[in-house]
Amino acid sequence: MYGGPSMLPAQGYGYGAAMYPEMSKPAPMMRRRPTSPVTIAICFFIPFVVFTAVYSMQSFSLHYDSPSTCKALCFAILAVVIGVFGTSVIATFRRRDDSSDPKWYVFLFVTSLIAWVFAFVFGQRNFVSNISPYMDIMNLNVYSGVDPGKYNGQQLMDAGRMVFAPGTHLELPLSMGFKNLDTYCVSPISSPLLENSTTPTYDFWAVGLNCCSGHLPDFHCGEFNNLNARSGLRLMRDDQRAYFRLAVEQAEAAYNIRAPHPIFLYWMQDPNVEVNAYQQDGYKFWLMGVGFFGGFQLLLQFIAVIVFWKSGI
Repeated sequence: MYGGPSMLPAQGYGYGAAMYPEMSKPAPMMRRRPTSPVTIAICFFIPFVVFTAVYSMQSFSLHYDSPSTCKALCFAILAVVIGVFGTSVIATFRRRDDSSDPKWYVFLFVTSLIAWVFAFVFGQRNFVSNISPYMDIMNLNVYSGVDPGKYNGQQLMDAGRMVFAPGTHLELPLSMGFKNLDTYCVSPISSPLLENSTTPTYDFWAVGLNCCSGHLPDFHCGEFNNLNARSGLRLMRDDQRAYFRLAVEQAEAAYNIRAPHPIFLYWMQDPNVEVNAYQQDGYKFWLMGVGFFGGFQLLLQFIAVIVFWKSGI
């Protein structure tokens, strides 16, 4: 009807506007906050501390004085790494909120495990190769003026270092070798008293590895040709002693001599230099290990930062 309300839609709205209300705009995506320098520093510091602590305990005197305590402390650190960092990773993934950053929890957990394994393995190697022989020698006695013609092996079983009497020398024509993958070479240590004996007994033997042919008396181990050498450093390797004993038994049979209680020594001029070298090598290996792992951890962090940044994680 003329003059009545208009049947047309209100101005500003098209047909169908009442049936399709205005769509809401999509919410903007939340961007994850950039990683803070403190997080990166923590992810370097904690694995480095784990490595240094385990590596030191495995390498030095605690391992020698109390092996069970050393192992207990090392595995306690492993339990902390797994229990604390591992559960943190799981909890972070379960929350899935923007206040946590699971990628760095995972990085911290994995690199801490790597640090523990490297420290445990290479610390054990340093201990066996350097620190344990040093400690063994230092806990044994030092004997001077030893004449092989006056003493036998039973009298000096606790010897770690020996300085022999003047005139003592290697009896190279009576040397022998026993081959079992490596060649275990031995030569009796003699003196004028033994040379004049009708039934010589040789209980002191110079030893070396792979420094003789094994079938000829051609011992050329250590300082065999040093005229000033008349000292010995005790062999501490239990895994080698049995093979040197077999070489001595061959010499007994071949030369009709006796060696009822052989003591095996490295022939040298100054055994104290060699003993100190064990200790110095142990500290050097420790410093190299700490430096290497520090550089390795920095490299891992650099790679992680680049990968996380490029992948937008």
